Amino acid sequence: MNTRRLVTLTAIALLAVAPAAQAFNYRFLQSSVLERLTPEDIDIGTRATGTALNSGQDGEWTNPATGASGTIRVLETVDVGGHKGCRRVRLDVTAGGRSGGGNYTLCKSSRGTWKFYTPPR
Repeated sequence: MNTRRLVTLTAIALLAVAPAAQAFNYRFLQSSVLERLTPEDIDIGTRATGTALNSGQDGEWTNPATGASGTIRVLETVDVGGHKGCRRVRLDVTAGGRSGGGNYTLCKSSRGTWKFYTPPR
């Protein structure tokens, strides 16, 4: 799985869980919007998220085959923790009668992929 897809899959997973959830405790994904997404939904959402992050413009996606959809709202471009040009975004996803959303900061790596920014502890 490429890094961009992993970032988007992680974003979608995080939409439905509390920030305090432990990274390797996958039980928190039960009953979340993530379990309702198909691989095609994830692919469509991944492309739309990448386009929004790269352009700095809001985006949305929908999969007519499943009814899943999402929005990407670019809140601002910021410099954080030594990273320049990061995007603060609001991600919302609906699939299979479930919805989830959250605000996140993503920064572009030197390889050109977007990664979640996590402040040092």
